[in-house]
Amino acid sequence: MKPIILTSPLQGWASPLEAVPDPVFAERMMGDGIAVDPTGDCLHAPCDAVVLSVHASGHAITLRTPEGAEILMHIGLDTVALGGRGFSPCVREGATVQRGDPLIRFDLDLLVCEARAVITPVIVTNPERFTIVRRETDKLVGVGEAMMTLEPRVDAADVAVVEGDTVRRTIVVPLVHGIHARPAARIGETARKFVSEVKITKEERDGNVRSPVALMALGVKLGDEITLAATGPDAAEALAAIGDLILGGMGEKAGSVAAPAAPVFPREGGGPGITNDGALGYWPPPPRGNRRSLRGRF
Repeated sequence: MKPIILTSPLQGWASPLEAVPDPVFAERMMGDGIAVDPTGDCLHAPCDAVVLSVHASGHAITLRTPEGAEILMHIGLDTVALGGRGFSPCVREGATVQRGDPLIRFDLDLLVCEARAVITPVIVTNPERFTIVRRETDKLVGVGEAMMTLEPRVDAADVAVVEGDTVRRTIVVPLVHGIHARPAARIGETARKFVSEVKITKEERDGNVRSPVALMALGVKLGDEITLAATGPDAAEALAAIGDLILGGMGEKAGSVAAPAAPVFPREGGGPGITNDGALGYWPPPPRGNRRSLRGRF
């Protein structure tokens, strides 16, 4: 199989994933890749592919190349909370796209003002099948410029489903934004601690919980009833861990999402401190002009 060249889907500054201020991406829970801090306002296809899913809020899209590489592009951080404001998808699930085609147009000024960050991870979500042999980071990139080169892993192989009894559990999802990128990554991380295979079924569609792409494609929303099915020697334990994780809310339980809290321990007169949810914060918030954006630098 020939190497797969992915071109930049955005105009902006290319950075390693470690630069993304979110552990789901920085610690590669979703997969490997790079990130782009955009100066443009349109996400383009980095290769010829089929659209696997477009998130209902329009902030994320997943593609599959003809070779089988799955590519997730997530515009900004915590942008799911915008509920679709500022995003205009140009394609639908199942569409065939060519390199450079517009995928999602977005209001960069709105995201700079209201999102936690506009940096956009571009992730290979099945790194067990493809490895990144070259990547361009710490530089300004334009749409269509070579960004990453993928090669199939020589040790890639299909994993057989573990034989054993199947245990099922039906729950109602309490996550205010449903199963989007962050919950999907945490569910997959938990599932990888067990031998058993676990699937989530919504209506007539199902997805393997180890695949964030498969989970996001289900379109699970707040209040949806889903069924977890585990098969294997530790099926009961896996089902309990994953079910309890979802029911626990993962910090996104309905009614738990609120405006950013002031630090518990701010400096006198304001400054950095620890927020009520244990995150590093700053109070009072910096003026709008100091929010992080590359627009106007170049």
